[in-house]
Amino acid sequence: MEWLLKKALDFIEKLIAGPFMEGTGIFTDKVKYWRFKNQVNIITKAKEYLKSKGIETPKKISIKDVTTLLEHASFEEDEIMQDSWAKLLANTMNPNNQFDTSNIFIQILNQLSVNEVYILHFIYSNSFLMSSGDRPYFERAELERNGRTQLATRGLLIDNLLRLRLIEEQPPKLHEEIKKRSDEYIEEEDIYSVIVASDKFRFSLFGVELARQIFE
Repeated sequence: MEWLLKKALDFIEKLIAGPFMEGTGIFTDKVKYWRFKNQVNIITKAKEYLKSKGIETPKKISIKDVTTLLEHASFEEDEIMQDSWAKLLANTMNPNNQFDTSNIFIQILNQLSVNEVYILHFIYSNSFLMSSGDRPYFERAELERNGRTQLATRGLLIDNLLRLRLIEEQPPKLHEEIKKRSDEYIEEEDIYSVIVASDKFRFSLFGVELARQIFE
């Protein structure tokens, strides 16, 4: 474990200005072993992701961003969450990444539970099949099933994703209805329109960008 830690620290210190150990307390005081281990795992995964993309010289990132990211990520033990944080770290260090808004994505990912990330991953895996801009709608029930949580709390997952503006609801549609009559004739005034909610959802444009930062 010690050699793995040393490699992780050596790697991260190359990316920021100033000594990492002296500038932060992430790996020192009051850090429990399991958080310590999670941070090392995430840094190691990020390094491997960069290597798989052929990036040998990551760009430098601010101490604020890297310490905030690792602080939040250190609480995660689920593999999909650690992978998401590791990919966000890797993409933040990717010199080819057009987005320089890692702090925004860090704050958003920190507000997501593992169940909500499962939902986003399901949407991501089933979008962009026809084109890079393909954002199909999915039924609420289908998304809730993929949240892998108890029935009583499934609706809260969708509500939080809407609150964070990661998904958007399909606009309601006008539907024509006909009043029931005692005879077989239908008059013009018997036809009226009602607004019907769809209860379907898809990625918002912001959700697309977050998904690409944590899943690609």
